[in-house]
Amino acid sequence: MRFQIEKAKFLSALNMVIGAVPNKATIQVLNNFAIRLEGNSLEISATDLDLGIRVMLDVQGESDGAVVVNARKLLDLVKSLIDPKIVNISIEVVDYLVTVRWSERGKASITGFDVSDFPPLPDVADGCVFQLGKSELDFLAGKTLFAVSNDLTRMSLNGAYMETKEGKLIMVATDGHRLGKAYVDIENCTLGKGVIVPPKAIQYALKSVSGESTIEVRISDTYVLFASEGVQIISKLIEGPYPKYEAVIPTNFQRTVQVNRADLFNKITTVISMANARTRMIRLQLDGNQMELSANDPNVGGDSTEALSVIHEGEDVFSIGFNGLYMLDVLKLCQSDDVILKMNGPVAACVIEPVGSDMDCMFLLMPLRLVED
Repeated sequence: MRFQIEKAKFLSALNMVIGAVPNKATIQVLNNFAIRLEGNSLEISATDLDLGIRVMLDVQGESDGAVVVNARKLLDLVKSLIDPKIVNISIEVVDYLVTVRWSERGKASITGFDVSDFPPLPDVADGCVFQLGKSELDFLAGKTLFAVSNDLTRMSLNGAYMETKEGKLIMVATDGHRLGKAYVDIENCTLGKGVIVPPKAIQYALKSVSGESTIEVRISDTYVLFASEGVQIISKLIEGPYPKYEAVIPTNFQRTVQVNRADLFNKITTVISMANARTRMIRLQLDGNQMELSANDPNVGGDSTEALSVIHEGEDVFSIGFNGLYMLDVLKLCQSDDVILKMNGPVAACVIEPVGSDMDCMFLLMPLRLVED
């Protein structure tokens, strides 16, 4: 195998594909790139058996072939070619020895081996197929992935749930304490059932495209494929079932509070400095159109109080506690002038929504139980 390629383009491709190379592979072949050349088309791929990444590049091909080569050795080598005069490199493989040349006297070699030992990436041929703009996928991911669980005993919560309803693609994530839901319009695709997509696959799909490119999404019974600009991200789906998230989202509320988002964010940021270091709990107390925010840490001493005006619809004085850091995360994601907090009791789920048209997202926080003095 022999070809020539622009160094920057080759390095960009390697940096993308390295994402599928495991940090500690129990199967040694997974520590490698599989490189295949046919004509002027070069394919670089890697997999950890759950996630696979394939990049296709146009090169100046001279001799077809294929080889498997240590991924980090090759990436580190190409990264080390920092001389700005090095624009193009040539790569030649003879008897599995991969030789990289960048000048008349500059070269390096890495021992490779037969590509037949490398596990093939799955072919996602069947299933639901649709197109998403990068900004649409970014929107869905941005409003939900913050709530994905890291609890390995509840694997179904370790991904983002995707389903289609009434012409919309819905994405949801929850860790049992907080939830994010967002949706975009979609055409010509109906998932027979919802699927759970690993966050890493979505993140690499976003990383693989530039500008406002279109991403093709293909979902089968066991895999999801994101394809755009010569890059394919192929991932196993997480086995379900996903919890019935709609059952935990209230539809009727005894109390609503509309408040300026920036004001609430600033007040929480102030009082949370005095919150308990473990729970980060803040207390919101509503009395008419006044909200008092407070935090205290009896373990070390110290408390803080703030207040702001709100539009409150509900009876009597009402108090509720939240993890202040979780509340700040949600307020960052709302991106509207005002937000609405919809509540029932002090231990019931609170729904938080941005105020405005075309926001297409909502959030849910579970309160922390207040300990009365």
